[in-house]
Amino acid sequence: MATIRAALPAEHEVVGEIAAKAYADAGNAPEYYLSVLRDAADRAANAELLVALDGDRLVGTVTVVRPGDSYAEISRPGELEFRMLAVDPECGCRGIGRELVEAVLDRARAEGMGRVVLCVAETAHRPRRLYERMGFQRIPERDWSPNGEIRLLAHGLDLEA
Repeated sequence: MATIRAALPAEHEVVGEIAAKAYADAGNAPEYYLSVLRDAADRAANAELLVALDGDRLVGTVTVVRPGDSYAEISRPGELEFRMLAVDPECGCRGIGRELVEAVLDRARAEGMGRVVLCVAETAHRPRRLYERMGFQRIPERDWSPNGEIRLLAHGLDLEA
């Protein structure tokens, strides 16, 4: 089981590289987006940047976003959003992605949020399967495209009160 905690400033560069490598290896990021993924310091300053550790090794990351944050895409009041979930490709299939999502769900419950939302690339089949297995449902009316090259599919999970 991974340890999930806030990223430390000294870890931002490694966290950014993990995110960029995971997205590039999966073929789910246009070239311009890799620089956004590498900028973990900006995510930490403008949202909540979490990391997963296996012992002392950074193995994953997720950005937690609240409505109104500069990184918010589809969240509305009462919803917690997450973005840029990434697991080091060398550590895939060990449940780290699921653990990061569970950490987001725990935060949402602790903050009294009623729903967790996210967008995932239409071509990102493996992450989509994870979210669907965890109970996330499609919210097609919130689908969107940042640039016409990629279609992002909205998903949400209603939390019990």
